[in-house]
Amino acid sequence: MNIQTADLCDDNRDKNIQVLSAKFKNYGGLKNFSGQIVTVKLDKSNWLLLEMLKNEDGKGRVVVVDNTKEFFGVVGDKLMTFAINNNWKAIILNGYVRDIDETKNINVGLFAIGTCPLRNFEETLGQRDIELNFEGLTLNTNDYIYADNDGVIFSKTPLI
Repeated sequence: MNIQTADLCDDNRDKNIQVLSAKFKNYGGLKNFSGQIVTVKLDKSNWLLLEMLKNEDGKGRVVVVDNTKEFFGVVGDKLMTFAINNNWKAIILNGYVRDIDETKNINVGLFAIGTCPLRNFEETLGQRDIELNFEGLTLNTNDYIYADNDGVIFSKTPLI
């Protein structure tokens, strides 16, 4: 399905559509996607996200991750490979990525605020399926996401 976020915004102006900040860039291979989201809150390390992407069927969903902009590369080529192998559509990360020469060739969306080659090896706890609040957004598991080259939008209800 070819998503056009500008048209979705025009056709659904009566709904509460949230827009991801333009400072987030797509470092993945998939440029156009939609689906329901799963929320994850990390504390520096990516252990919870790694286990989820590696061991769970994503069923075409999108993971939205808040790492509170900690300056560590949270997602790279290994996690993106787990994501595509287990049917995850995309990852939206309030944080940083690495291995972008590889991630851009993997057919999964990967929006983040920038890159950082450093990774955190400390195993810290994370939380799943909680309300996330960052960049003026309020997001919950089962909200809907639509993305294309114009941007990323979120809605509590389906727009298509």
